[in-house]
Amino acid sequence: MVLREDIRLDSDGISLSASLFVPAGSGPHPGLVVCHGMPVGPQTDAAAPVVLGGGFDYPSLAEWCAWEGFATVIFNFRGTGQSGGNFHQLGWARDLDSVVSWLSERPEIDSSRVALLGSSLGAAVAIYVAAHRQDVAGLVSFASPAVMGARPNPAEAVVRMREMGMIRDPDFPPSLEEWAREGQELSPVEWVGRIAPRPLLLLHGDADDTVNPDDVHILFERAGEGKELQVLSGVGHRFRQEKTAVATALDWLKKNFLDSA
Repeated sequence: MVLREDIRLDSDGISLSASLFVPAGSGPHPGLVVCHGMPVGPQTDAAAPVVLGGGFDYPSLAEWCAWEGFATVIFNFRGTGQSGGNFHQLGWARDLDSVVSWLSERPEIDSSRVALLGSSLGAAVAIYVAAHRQDVAGLVSFASPAVMGARPNPAEAVVRMREMGMIRDPDFPPSLEEWAREGQELSPVEWVGRIAPRPLLLLHGDADDTVNPDDVHILFERAGEGKELQVLSGVGHRFRQEKTAVATALDWLKKNFLDSA
């Protein structure tokens, strides 16, 4: 039996929509935080049961992880779904930091075994947060870009994100230039080496048409002790649609945080 708890978390005064899925038993359980990527359309709640292309919705993914033994959090970063706030990349990093802190303090959780699982931009954010928090025990990165720079044509990007519902306030961002430069600070190639010696799985599909599969090799070269690399044949960019990617990530997480406990 898996127990689900829908919650609201605070991040810099911004309310985040989240759900926690807890395995049966008294625990303490290893914790897992799932980090979604950049939305591709109008906003829905990540906790809502939406299935795309025959893959998993986030609740189904989290429930599977919980059945395997992980107390699993799914949540919406600021500017997405039912969370408040406006999209900006370093704001996503602060959101993940808040979620990790909250999960680590739950009585059901073994705070020495809290891992991250991120996809695309969510993977880049997870790399950044893991580099800054030694209490993150390990990380699965799927389809992360290696190098992120200043956003080109930021004014056009803001208009597009307003249309998507990711930027809601008319006076946001207060500085277009600073907003556009946040990707430079987050750039995974600058931070991935700081995760060592904690376990790190770098996953990418060779059929990814959004982030070049070569990026995973760049990250692997910059990563340190504890790194593993898997390039998945025929796998595309969207993690939840790729059952091979989900199964590979879960097998690795179990090997590192359940079987070795």
